[in-house]
Amino acid sequence: MRSKISYAVAAILGGTSIGASAAEPASGTGEAGAGGIEEVVVTAQRRTENIQDVPISMQALTSQTLQQLNVSTFDDYVKFLPNVTSANNGPGQNEVFMRGLSAGSQASQGSGSTGVWPNVAIYLDNQSGQLPNRNLDIYAADLNRIEVLEGPQGTLFGAGAQAGVIRYITNEPKLDVVEGNFKAGYGVTAHGDPNSQLTGVLNLPLIAGTAAVRAVIYNDHRGGYIDNVPATFTRKNTDFGIHYAGYAASAGGTCPDGHPPGVGGFCVPPGSAAINNNNTVARAINPVTYKGIRVEGKYKFNDDWDLLITQSYQEMDSRGVFYQQPNASDGAPLQPLQATLFNSAYDKDKFENTAWTVNGKFGPLKAVYTGGYLVRNVDQIGDYTNYSRGLYGDYYQCYGPGTGVPASTCYSPSAIWHAVERNQHQQHEFRLSTPDDWRARGIAGVYWEDNKLFDQTAWMYKNIPPCTSNGPGGAPGSPVAGLPGNAGCLSNVGTFPNTTVQSPGVQGDNTSFYQDQVRDTKQTAFFASFDYDLIPKVLTVTAGTRHFRFENSMNGSVLSSFGCYQQGVPPGGCLGLVGSYSFNLDNPLSGGPLQDTESGWKSRANLTWHIVPDVMVYYTFSQGFRPGGFNQNGGSLKALDPAFPAPNTQAQLILPRSYHSDDLTNNEIGWKTEFLDHRLQWNGAIYRETWSNVQVAFFDTGVTGNIFFDTNGQDFLIKGIETSVVAHLLPGLMLQGAGSWNYSRFQTNSPVLIDNNPGTANFGKQITNACTPLFICAPVLNPYGAKGSPSANTPPLQFSLRARYDWKLGAGYAPFVQVGASHSAHSFTQAGANPTFAPGGAVTTSRGRFENPAYSTYDASFGVAKDNWIVTAYGENLSNSNASVFVSTDQFIVAETPLRPRVLGLAFDYRF
Repeated sequence: MRSKISYAVAAILGGTSIGASAAEPASGTGEAGAGGIEEVVVTAQRRTENIQDVPISMQALTSQTLQQLNVSTFDDYVKFLPNVTSANNGPGQNEVFMRGLSAGSQASQGSGSTGVWPNVAIYLDNQSGQLPNRNLDIYAADLNRIEVLEGPQGTLFGAGAQAGVIRYITNEPKLDVVEGNFKAGYGVTAHGDPNSQLTGVLNLPLIAGTAAVRAVIYNDHRGGYIDNVPATFTRKNTDFGIHYAGYAASAGGTCPDGHPPGVGGFCVPPGSAAINNNNTVARAINPVTYKGIRVEGKYKFNDDWDLLITQSYQEMDSRGVFYQQPNASDGAPLQPLQATLFNSAYDKDKFENTAWTVNGKFGPLKAVYTGGYLVRNVDQIGDYTNYSRGLYGDYYQCYGPGTGVPASTCYSPSAIWHAVERNQHQQHEFRLSTPDDWRARGIAGVYWEDNKLFDQTAWMYKNIPPCTSNGPGGAPGSPVAGLPGNAGCLSNVGTFPNTTVQSPGVQGDNTSFYQDQVRDTKQTAFFASFDYDLIPKVLTVTAGTRHFRFENSMNGSVLSSFGCYQQGVPPGGCLGLVGSYSFNLDNPLSGGPLQDTESGWKSRANLTWHIVPDVMVYYTFSQGFRPGGFNQNGGSLKALDPAFPAPNTQAQLILPRSYHSDDLTNNEIGWKTEFLDHRLQWNGAIYRETWSNVQVAFFDTGVTGNIFFDTNGQDFLIKGIETSVVAHLLPGLMLQGAGSWNYSRFQTNSPVLIDNNPGTANFGKQITNACTPLFICAPVLNPYGAKGSPSANTPPLQFSLRARYDWKLGAGYAPFVQVGASHSAHSFTQAGANPTFAPGGAVTTSRGRFENPAYSTYDASFGVAKDNWIVTAYGENLSNSNASVFVSTDQFIVAETPLRPRVLGLAFDYRF
């Protein structure tokens, strides 16, 4: 009998389409014939099945595959999943995409309120956990497998599974065996600090055959590799907002620094503060630590009924940033793996999840009730100093001469943002299913969830001193500008009275923009799916549908310091320009409360034909959906018409208050085959997906203001193919490869920004020119992009290759060697036609569109196993590629997320 490690399970197994929700207990692998490919058992259709019998386009990474590939986090394993990509801002800050279904992503800060819901669902067993722009970064400790289901899974998985699902399936307690394992590892990172890992697992029966408990504990520290290098930030005449300082160029057209003036003929005032980052300079600033514990208890009442309870806790603590900058804040070119931060950054991301599943029977019907309560807390700070060069940054840091202010002054440009998010997600599902061996079989159920997201994000770039009084003689509500205590100052903002906020009242001295909101999505759904064997074990037809109803709401306060200059100390804080930049989301007069409902049906149909027992083909029609939402700045007036200067300005754009679910329809043909006595496997699918009224986000300070807003826009047509091959043609040798190809010209329409403000001269026509409130005007580039444009984060070609060879020596030693490679073609970070930037140039939007270059990576490992232990030496990114996997201007400077540099390590695994 061959050693356990000689089972080289396919890291990538192709498949075909439709979904699942609450997983049933199943082992990840099963024995195959001698020398054949090991069987992988999944529960993607809520039934325990061989993956080769499941008509779903899916990939499975078993516990053994995870160990062989040395992967533990999403960033580790995504490279082995062709047709899965992400917008990667660092651990826990990925937005995951499948099959090219992406219009782009937003920045992490504030996305709890402004981001659209992801269209790829992430499940920990039966509990979903996706947030806008923040994937639930589950550490892969003691997992039975990770299932990746591609294509719409809305019928059985529901909202959020529009493009697909990633399922983390844990190992359940075993009732009749004491077992466990211990894993330790150490590695070094090129250009960085070392890594260490410890994981322990124990399974302990409490009552033989009746009750057991299983626990895992882990701690994984990964050293940093980004260096924060010395830099200065000096204001420039070309800074977009320098006009707020009110310092005009000389009659000869020059500024005090000898350079030409910026927009409007303004200069940096002499003596303006410049800063350096001496206090934060350091090497390897971005370590990350994952630590957590999970305990599961199982009790078997009788042969038909059992109860499983799981308690999970995980803490992820990352420091610094995971991007490199091509240029420093002052424009100087930088080397790879370098950044220039002026403030320390961190991301603390914790979650705890309580879940329960009851399995039973009512006569021949199997009953499953599953529920869960997930609480996730995120506390993150980011450096935002580069926003000080943005269109409005200087408003909060500079002022010109005026009443009580004798001279132009600019204060420090140092800035940060601080995001605090709390997600409370409760869900329940009950379903009944017939026996799997019935010719006519089915499953039906009901689902309910309440998903609350609390978001408190403060942008802290207000460095003009706060006002300390209303001025001598000034009364509340009637401040006297320019007098002591109310001269050259910005009043502190405060939340609207009686709004649904977590931190009411006056905010801190540096808070310039603040959102304190709660976003609630409740869903009730009914679903059913039925199979009928037209010819038993040969030809099966499947049909299913889901009715859903969303109840969406958003409440809270959105505050801006615009309009708070020399406004004294109003009770409760300054509210700024209400309706333009500050919003009371609880007040109907301000457009609130924001509430709506959305309901509908989403269905699927499938025809499966087993031509012979080991050759299956299928056709699938399926639909996907996700919730809509609200814009906190909905109803505000933007994009002033340049033909109507003050005082007769005309706004051409009324921002939408809400956006609705986008629609996805999938048609695909797939196949799953095995030949040569299960030694050769070839799976694949060809698909055509129509994605309509796609949810898209806009941010353009000169046109739509300085807050993200979401709307429904483009239509996309995605056509592609995905396939995988696994071959075990010689004893001990496993070869495997998987790849995907997507047609690269997807956008089928070209919507434009339309003047939607009745009574304006341009009403009903395309907006081609727009002005800011200060009447700085410019042509408007259609943000939706041209027909034929590609969707975002969609490499035309992705593939991975892997070979593993196991053999035996004397005395029970079993060495192995493994090599692999993966490749991703180029892609674009955003859909549409967003601005591009010159190297080192100033940034006006965090919605920049960049091209990610193509790249390849190479990995290898070797080691030896004996009895219950395995020692593995491994290398990742052996070529030490510095390729960028994601580029953004989220922090108002061009930032590239590079591949992690080469890692060399050693791992020891002992099982008993």
